[in-house]
Amino acid sequence: MEKIEGTSPTRVRQAQQRRDRIINASMKLFQEKCVEDTSMEEVAKRAGVGAATVYRYFSSKIELVIETAEVYWEKVSEKYLGELKTGNMPNIADAKSEATLKMDGIESSGYDQLRKILNVFCRIFLEQKPFLKFLHEFDVFVKKYNVSEEHLADYENGILKLKPYVTIALGKGLVDKSLSFNCSVDEMYFSLTHTLLALMEKLAVGGDILSSDQNVESEKQIRIIIELLLRGIKNF
Repeated sequence: MEKIEGTSPTRVRQAQQRRDRIINASMKLFQEKCVEDTSMEEVAKRAGVGAATVYRYFSSKIELVIETAEVYWEKVSEKYLGELKTGNMPNIADAKSEATLKMDGIESSGYDQLRKILNVFCRIFLEQKPFLKFLHEFDVFVKKYNVSEEHLADYENGILKLKPYVTIALGKGLVDKSLSFNCSVDEMYFSLTHTLLALMEKLAVGGDILSSDQNVESEKQIRIIIELLLRGIKNF
């Protein structure tokens, strides 16, 4: 939140705390109900503020939903991307170039790094089903109200924080010959992540609608797809 000249630090801090309460309230309500069915008045009540206060910080429900999505992605990415910075994964915060990281003496192969990353996806599925449900509803909401790419720029930047981890592993795999594919690294990144996320969202939202959905446990389906994706690009 931009600081207004002449406003005391205490008032700025209090304003930010109110803004955070509103976002946290909307996040909880979106988990309990759904994005479309949650009103600004309900968010205000859950946050302990008046509806006018919510509109003071967020001019519309669209604005509130987008910023809630940005914060939600940040919370989840902090937890799981932090894990990828440990062990044999390269430090993405390092100032080194991606090309340097590909040949930076990391002990694990590109294939091993990619397997570790995709296994984190499985953990996200097991531990963050409300988040995956929200992502599905958010996509529907964005399409319904024709939210522009410009308004989604910060949200997209949050999503793309994962990209360097995957592209570095893919690039390293091509160099060390543990991976083999004929498309670009970027094309492979989007194909892998879109495939997994689409399945994760589907299973999190409606994985038990039909009796036949119970034939294969959801977690097992995720692990089968991960194995198929890895085998498809592993250089045997």
